[in-house]
Amino acid sequence: MPDTIRLALFIFIAISAVFSLIKEFKKPEKKALWISIEFLVLFWATWVISNIII
Repeated sequence: MPDTIRLALFIFIAISAVFSLIKEFKKPEKKALWISIEFLVLFWATWVISNIII
């Protein structure tokens, strides 16, 4: 059961990072630091999700 909760949590984090990146790319002035941090969060969440599944 804890793996299911962790999986749901990290899927939510990954989806949140994707939507945050989309929102940031739509802005006329883009913040490079914020985009870099969101990419790191997205890759980290993807890595954790893949470790839970495998």
